[in-house]
Amino acid sequence: MNGNKITEEEIQYEVSLNILEEQRYYLIKYIDPQHHFAYLRSKHLFTLEDEELVKSFVTRKQQAEKFLDILLRKGPNCYKGLVNAILKNGTQTFLVTRLNKEYEKKKIHLHNLLTGSKPLDPNANIGVDPDCLPRPTAGLMAGRSKSPMENSSIDPLSVTSSKSSCIYCDDSNV
Repeated sequence: MNGNKITEEEIQYEVSLNILEEQRYYLIKYIDPQHHFAYLRSKHLFTLEDEELVKSFVTRKQQAEKFLDILLRKGPNCYKGLVNAILKNGTQTFLVTRLNKEYEKKKIHLHNLLTGSKPLDPNANIGVDPDCLPRPTAGLMAGRSKSPMENSSIDPLSVTSSKSSCIYCDDSNV
């Protein structure tokens, strides 16, 4: 930190860590770390040793727990790296939708705290711009099982707003 002044990057980092911790149960329940090692290693967020440590656990749930523990210690790019890894893999994009929805809520809440603005309606329709998410192709859809979001009565693409933003960066920023 720069004296008493907190930078926007520091705030975003703390918010992203908070989201990953708050969504830990959900992420552990659904994420498959095996799908993300190659991307995270290419961005220097994971090492071969990290990957081997995660793989040493027997169950996917144990692997997911260790995966998140390691990822949370990787610094300011851990959130963006995870989101990009999920998007690059093209599976489990419902996780990105959920993470970005939480990010958007926290960003609005923090803005209101800092500016003294009147809080927005907590039931406001905010979320992820569906145009930011990759579209599955017919070949991918044929052999794919439904995600938890698809099995629910909630349409993940219906939680959008013109105020929402897509929280991920291109490969050059991670």
